[in-house]
Amino acid sequence: MNLLRIAALCVALVTSLHAKYVPTPEMAMSFNMQVDPTKWVPQFMDGDKSGIIFELVPAGESIDAWKEMVAQQIIFTKVPLRKFVDAWKAGLLASDPKIELTEEQSEDGSILASYVSVTGQEASLRRFIKAKDGIYMLAYHVRPSLKTDERWALWREIVTTASLVPNPENKR
Repeated sequence: MNLLRIAALCVALVTSLHAKYVPTPEMAMSFNMQVDPTKWVPQFMDGDKSGIIFELVPAGESIDAWKEMVAQQIIFTKVPLRKFVDAWKAGLLASDPKIELTEEQSEDGSILASYVSVTGQEASLRRFIKAKDGIYMLAYHVRPSLKTDERWALWREIVTTASLVPNPENKR
């Protein structure tokens, strides 16, 4: 099953699992997770009218004691991408003033942020992509003590080449 179908299925599952209203996103995120030999399994998903989150960890691990994690997130908002990312960065800096944070603007307008937080025990790559209905994000997280150049480079490639495609759930 390709990742596009998995993402759409997860959105549909979140919608059906909760009695609360969860909008169907206009887009789905497509990314080449298959280049990572790790078997990733869903561990957490939730959604409501403000957004959707879907988190995966390697098989055999739990979300409560993760060592690596991949997260897809959608925030339904009309806020401009720059303003959203600036607020997100401010939140990170408030929780860890010593965080090492970098940001890159892509030609397509998306933003790639990476950080290492000793306080949060987390290193992360996160890409923000603006669509009409909100901000779509793909993130790779790893504990700093387990971060290797090889895995970081692999996930940097996966995250930076992710794209938005029309959500197949909207074609029903």
